[in-house]
Order: sequence, then structure tokens, then C-alpha cells
Amino acid sequence: MQVPAQPHIVLIHGLYMRPLVMRPMARWFEEQGYTTSSFGYRTTSEPLALNIEQLGAHLNAISATEIHLVCHSLGGLLARAYLESTGKNHPVTKVVTIGTPHQGAAIAQWMQINKLGVLLGQSLSKGLIDQRSDWGLDVPLGSIAGDGGVGFLPLIAQNSEPSDGTVAVRETHLEGETDHIVLPYSHTQLIMVTEVYQQALNFIQNGRFTR
Repeated sequence: MQVPAQPHIVLIHGLYMRPLVMRPMARWFEEQGYTTSSFGYRTTSEPLALNIEQLGAHLNAISATEIHLVCHSLGGLLARAYLESTGKNHPVTKVVTIGTPHQGAAIAQWMQINKLGVLLGQSLSKGLIDQRSDWGLDVPLGSIAGDGGVGFLPLIAQNSEPSDGTVAVRETHLEGETDHIVLPYSHTQLIMVTEVYQQALNFIQNGRFTR
């Protein structure tokens, strides 16, 4: 008798990062009984279309009863672009984004205005300066934000709105999201803290975060 494949979680890293940074999270999910893989992509030097194609190939190679995406920062924008490009022809069951600027990132806009956009490269085309307000997809979305406020954003912002230091809490909201939660961590801490992993798992298993 063939044993069904386990549910699988694909981890997608953020700007300037590599798959290795998601390894602590992956290890934790594996301890909870999930198989995992990390999708790596060049955040600034490759165009969005190529990243979408590569992500599709990665997902299509997975044999699992369910495939969930857990994405940090820019990785969430890539996941959204992939799903929008496929219509309903995809294997994804749920998506969790962590510190993802769904409304565009003020810090990216500031860099572009101050002639530092070259440092962002192709990431700009992946949604960092978009002003989007809707999810509009057939996949449940859980968005996790941080309000630790340790980072560059508080130094350039004209107000003291809550943020994780890189992405404002406001920027992580998206009309059509299934659930949203704010946790007391900075942008980088969000991928290092067990509480975040547990909340992502709560959403994967129950379709809601736990308060």
C-alpha cells in the first residue's frame, strides 16, 4: 500500500537573502511533521518573469497532498505574482507572508527618490513600490507583520507608525487577506522566532492565527 506524501511547505526568502536563512524555520516545520524545501532566487539581478517560471518549476516537481508557501518580505510578493500569473492552475493550498509589503514599501520609494534605486535592481519590478489593495486569489492568505521597529524605516519616516523597522504594519495589509496578526519583532527577527513559526503553522492547519 502506497503511503500518501506528507504536506509540504515551500519557504521563500526575502530581499538580498539566500535560502539558507530560512533553514531554522524549515527545521522547525520538519519537527512538526512537514516536509520542506526552500526556493532560491536572485532578488535584484533576475527579472520577475524568470523568478515566476523558476518557482513554478520548483512547485511542479513536488509530490505532496498539500503545498503551502511561507514567504518572508519580497518572497511574498513573488508568491503573489506567481499565483496571479497562473490563474487557478497551481498546486498551492495556503500562503503565509511574513513582513511582506503588500502595499509597496515606503523604504523602497525613499531609496528610489534619493537615487539609490540601483541597489534594489530588479526587485522594484517585483512589487516593492506598487500600491496594491487586493488579494483576489483563490488561495487563503495569512499575513504576519512585526512592530519591533528596529531598522532604517523609523529614521526616514515622517511619522511614528508601527513597523518592523523595514516594513510598516500598514503595508502588510491587503484587502482580501484571510487573517492578519502583528507580533513584536523586527523585520529580520520575524524569520528567527518560534512564535512566528507557530503562528504560520496555526494558519496552515486552521486557516486562522491564534490570539
